[in-house]
Amino acid sequence: MKVLEVDGKNADFYNLCCELEMFQFNLLPVLKEKGYCLTSNLQEVIKAYVLYNNNAAVGCVGLRPVTSEVCEIVRVYVKKEFRGKGYATMLIEKVENLAKELGFKFAEMTAWLKAENAIKLYKKLGYTYKEEKFSKTYGGQAYVELFKTL
Repeated sequence: MKVLEVDGKNADFYNLCCELEMFQFNLLPVLKEKGYCLTSNLQEVIKAYVLYNNNAAVGCVGLRPVTSEVCEIVRVYVKKEFRGKGYATMLIEKVENLAKELGFKFAEMTAWLKAENAIKLYKKLGYTYKEEKFSKTYGGQAYVELFKTL
């Protein structure tokens, strides 16, 4: 396994984001019906990491600035057959370290409430609930904002 630092325009990062989108459509079909799109704002991702098994991209995470002190960790995804091996944790910790190097003091994440395994992981990594909200745009689906001091 190897990890490469890329930007939001990287083809492998884009393709993994498309797979994440499909995963979310399966989790919450209303997202597809309402036009939810994970790839429309990838230009806002200033840095990303892509995890490779041999030459195949199998996981990713991105970093998006919110303010000069706050960043958002986005597009956390690991292909199903590679889950449960600590790769998501490794990717998140790697991007958190980068965020610290870039001067960010706080990190935010967002997860659909139905993404219970993701929320469990984020909490294990020290993220706490900032706020639970409901998406008016996407059929009233509940999501949670999580926050961590870096």
